Amino acid sequence: MQFMSGAEVDHILKQSRSAIIGLLKENGSLSVEQLAEALGVTKVCVRRHLSLLESDGLIYYDEERHERGRPRYIYHLTRKAQCLFPQRYDELALDLLGQVARRYGSMALEGLLAARADELIGELESELAGETFDDQVRTLARVMSGRGFLAEARRLRDGSYRMRQRHCPTESVAIKYPQICEQELRVYRESLQCEVVRECRIADGDRVCEFRIKPPGAGSKPGGGVKLELTRITGRAEAESRPAKMTEMIAREQETELNVGQD
Repeated sequence: MQFMSGAEVDHILKQSRSAIIGLLKENGSLSVEQLAEALGVTKVCVRRHLSLLESDGLIYYDEERHERGRPRYIYHLTRKAQCLFPQRYDELALDLLGQVARRYGSMALEGLLAARADELIGELESELAGETFDDQVRTLARVMSGRGFLAEARRLRDGSYRMRQRHCPTESVAIKYPQICEQELRVYRESLQCEVVRECRIADGDRVCEFRIKPPGAGSKPGGGVKLELTRITGRAEAESRPAKMTEMIAREQETELNVGQD
């Protein structure tokens, strides 16, 4: 008698569950009896596979009651199971954005992406209302994870946070339209009302997207200008950084020295 290895058994079981998913996709809904007949296996075997698929959140069932006998269970695929089949959302998004840009111009495209970002900002403001800064960052990471970004936020020693996203659900679209990433950055800044700096992004070939989130009041305000650093600054820049009275005093001294030299 020849025995199968654990890997071979596992492969067969996976094939059977894949076949059940395929049949449900093709037919919409099926009973245990119908699945057993289509697969050429026993109803007991089908029920075992259905139990595993249900525990994975891939199928659900409805009860079909009759005047006599036990209720009949009709199985369907869940929305989660739909992700097992090929999706072409990115291609559709690229086509639509391309059509907008070609027909109505780049300004219309920018306006469309900004409007989408504004809606998300409104949703996040409701989620973050009344929370502390620390809780707001954690909530933001949770919300973005729910949108497929696999985000996590870690607090650093200086009180800031580093939010890391391990997946980009719009990667192929963002590669062609980097404006999407710029609007995403605006969403974070305006939702948290603090400075947010993007350090790397998946669309540039990096393994993750990372953002440095600084507490309100730390550094420059969102959208504000860059402060002049006073290190290693000499000559004119150094003079411009002094108070107006000091600059005026230096100018007078230089003028006096010039007059003395002329004498």
